Amino acid sequence: MPTPIPMNIRVVLCDTQEPGNIGAAARAMKTMGLTELHLVRPREFPHGDAWRLAVSAGDLLEAARVHSALGAVTADCHTVFGISARQRRVPLPVLSPRQLGPQALARAGAGPVALVFGGEEAGLDNADMALCDTLVRIPSHPDCRSLNLAAAVQLICYEMRMAVLDAGPGTGVRAGAPREAFAHWLAALDSALADSGYYGNKNRDLALEALRRSLQRAAFDRAELQMLHGVLRSLRAAPPAADPN
Repeated sequence: MPTPIPMNIRVVLCDTQEPGNIGAAARAMKTMGLTELHLVRPREFPHGDAWRLAVSAGDLLEAARVHSALGAVTADCHTVFGISARQRRVPLPVLSPRQLGPQALARAGAGPVALVFGGEEAGLDNADMALCDTLVRIPSHPDCRSLNLAAAVQLICYEMRMAVLDAGPGTGVRAGAPREAFAHWLAALDSALADSGYYGNKNRDLALEALRRSLQRAAFDRAELQMLHGVLRSLRAAPPAADPN
C-alpha cells in the first residue's frame, strides 16, 4: 500500500498566467501523492488547456479552490513556505528543497502547511512573500535560473514524497497550535512588552516581526501556548521589583 503524504499539505499557485501550467502542476502533484491544490488570482481558470495537460489529475483541478488573495489560503496554516529559484533579499530562513521535505512533513503534524509558488514571469511578489515564514530556494544554474512552473512543482513534490518514504509508516509528530492561536499569544506578548517599555526607541513593528519569526520556529503546541499565556499573566500581575538602591 502506498505511503500517503499528509492531507494538510497545500500546493498554492499564485498569479499563474498559463492555464496549461496549472494542469501540468496538478499532474506533478498527483504523481507524488499530493492532492490539495489552491489557486490565487489565476489569469484563466477553468480552461481546457489545464485539463488537457493534467492528464489523469483532472480530479485535482475539479477540487481546486480559487482565491483572490494568498491570505485566504494561509490564515489557518501552521507554516508557509515560499518557493523561489531567484536570489531574494528577504529576512527569512532559507532552505534547500532537500531540507524542505522533512521540515514540511514535521510541521504538517502541527497544522496545515502551504507550499507557495509565484507566477511564471516574476515569481512571488513582495506582498505574498511577506506571508511566508521560510524561503525555499531551488539552486538552479546561474546561466538559466528560471524553471518552468510545473517543473518547480514537480521538484518540490518529489522532495516531499522522498521525505515521506524516508520517514516510513507510522511516523508520529505532535499536534501543534494553529497559526491563529500563535498570533493571539504574540499579540498578548506585544502588549506586555509595550507596557513594560521594552520597545523604547526601537521600531515596534520591526522588533515584533523579528520576535515572531524567531519564536515561530519553536512550533509551540497548544499546551505550550497556554503555559506562555500564563507566564504573561503572572508577569503582568507581579509587583514592580524593589529598587536595589
